[in-house]
Amino acid sequence: MKELSKKIETLRALIKKYDDAYYANNISLITDYEYDKLVKELEELESTYTSNSLFPAERIDNEISPTQKVGSDLNKGFRKIKHSKKMLSISNSYNKNDLIEFDERVKKILGQNTDVKYSIEHKIDGVAISLTYADRELKYAVTRGDGVIGDDITVNAKTISNLIKRTDLDFDFELRGEVYIPKQDFLEFNKYRADNGLDLMANPRNTASGSLKLLELEEVKKRPLKLMVYYLNGNDSIDGDYGMKCHSEKISFLRAHNFPTPEYLKVCNNIDQAIEECEYWEKNRNDLGYEIDGMVIKVDDTSLYGKLGETSKYPRWVMAYKFVPEKVETILNNIEFQVGRTGAITPVAILEPVEIAGTIVKRATLHNQDEIISRDLRIGDAVILEKAGEIIPKIISSVKSKRSTGSKEFKMIESCPVCNEKIFKPEGEAIYRCINSSCPAQIEKRIEHFASKGAMDISGLGIKIVQLLVSNNIINNISEIYSISKSDISSLEGFGDKSAKKLLDNIEESKEKSLENLLFGLGIRYVGKEASIILAKYFKDIDKFMKANILELENIDGIGTKIAESIVLYISNGKNIDLVEKLIYFNLNTKFIEGELKFNENISNKSFVLTGTLENYSREEIKKIIFSYGGKVVSTPSKNTSYILVGVEPGSKLRKAEKLGVQVITESELIFFTNK
Repeated sequence: MKELSKKIETLRALIKKYDDAYYANNISLITDYEYDKLVKELEELESTYTSNSLFPAERIDNEISPTQKVGSDLNKGFRKIKHSKKMLSISNSYNKNDLIEFDERVKKILGQNTDVKYSIEHKIDGVAISLTYADRELKYAVTRGDGVIGDDITVNAKTISNLIKRTDLDFDFELRGEVYIPKQDFLEFNKYRADNGLDLMANPRNTASGSLKLLELEEVKKRPLKLMVYYLNGNDSIDGDYGMKCHSEKISFLRAHNFPTPEYLKVCNNIDQAIEECEYWEKNRNDLGYEIDGMVIKVDDTSLYGKLGETSKYPRWVMAYKFVPEKVETILNNIEFQVGRTGAITPVAILEPVEIAGTIVKRATLHNQDEIISRDLRIGDAVILEKAGEIIPKIISSVKSKRSTGSKEFKMIESCPVCNEKIFKPEGEAIYRCINSSCPAQIEKRIEHFASKGAMDISGLGIKIVQLLVSNNIINNISEIYSISKSDISSLEGFGDKSAKKLLDNIEESKEKSLENLLFGLGIRYVGKEASIILAKYFKDIDKFMKANILELENIDGIGTKIAESIVLYISNGKNIDLVEKLIYFNLNTKFIEGELKFNENISNKSFVLTGTLENYSREEIKKIIFSYGGKVVSTPSKNTSYILVGVEPGSKLRKAEKLGVQVITESELIFFTNK
């Protein structure tokens, strides 16, 4: 029995590890299928232990078990709100026998002769949300949390494109639903991130969940979130006044009042019909515009819910039929390496073409060397591909029994596959990077950034023109911007004499920009606009900056170890040194221009924290105003913070700042400072 107890504790610890990663950090360490198998195994072990009467003194504490409570996604950065009614999970099943047993349990409680109809709908792979409406408008949006209390994410939820903020319904009510990202929107969002040198998101579900927990509203607005509501909870008069006694009727009612409801909902006369629907959609799930990981089967008559009741974790009137992840076997023909726009080097599996989830797959990302080594993947291996909540199928294992005797263990490359420069893995990171700023794989995006506002501000040199110039071999690195001639571009598509002259004039004008613009334009990792200003004010000249050492950089107020290490890495690379020397040769200003930064006693050399939604300016515009007067913006308040600038519906930063005695100002007060 002690061995059984030890196995139970080991399983509980393992499941807790997966729960913490999933709910707190939006990371799926294993698939839902693998997770549910572990929970099922734990349930069976706990049942065996507690039913054994031979060891009454050795009872285990089931109240702490993940089989008895809802996983918690509570976040420290949000206010907490108690749910009016517990927000429970749904019990899962992976086969029709579980659904038959579910039907039998329902009828055992209600009476064997009771005719039970079931509504069935898609189980969208998203994140649960509760919406409370009062006085005809949205009052709160709250996460599931631990099932009893959740995080107040109202401000973030209001960015969801199809969320109803005001309603014509004259009673207070609560909706529960799922926040998700449609397949095509997710692909386009990842394309946007790739185009801007950002890491790609793994899957729609985790992206949706993480988006709702972001503390930066401007970032939340970029996420293509959608809402689908599947539950109406109101006062006792709703059923009587509106004659709604079934779940399907309530969904129709919500749809009639423009709420986003399930695209598919069917009422089945018995469990056999519900099973047929589950089997149909398991085969046809890939035809939908959104990811589903199963079906949800509910007793349609909501007046029976009270009698059916609930466990500590699940309602007894609903069950989810989960789809088993799709898996196929193919051959790993090669491992290639692609270089992202920020220099990130990603290994890519080149596969023998195979069909999975309705798509022919030839390539799959391997993320990083640690993933390849942990799975012991080798070129020539038979590998198992799985489609389980990911837009792009992933390799989950190799088939060791089919491995050839001459196979070789994976070894990471040492040089960039594009420019042949030595690659580097920053401490604490899993991804290798090419830090050569002239690497062709990165050059288009680097040139666009160099020419952007906040950097050298070369009007007319956007991404399309950059691509045109690079594809015609007119420029191949940043410095060659300043060697462009009129004859180079006047004959290109979209250019004439006037437009060519205008671009060349803008390029010439950019040579007069101050040092902080140049430093920001170089695109050194972690060196944003604020850090560029701090560095320019400190070094005054690019020559001194290029000779800096790690200790000096770390001692500059506002420049931490991570930024310092990134700078040293950049300025020690021969190609980057060559780039800066060429820019000096083309007569770019390389000194800090004191007059570029205006002085204001209330802003200059002061630090600001921003919180809440601003009314007249975007956050970026406010930051530019602060930077233009030599102020700086920091992410969290401390005793050294000068001001916290507060917008509408501020977050937890305000409470922290008030405790520290930080002066609170508004958007209009900041603008008043600039006019003094």
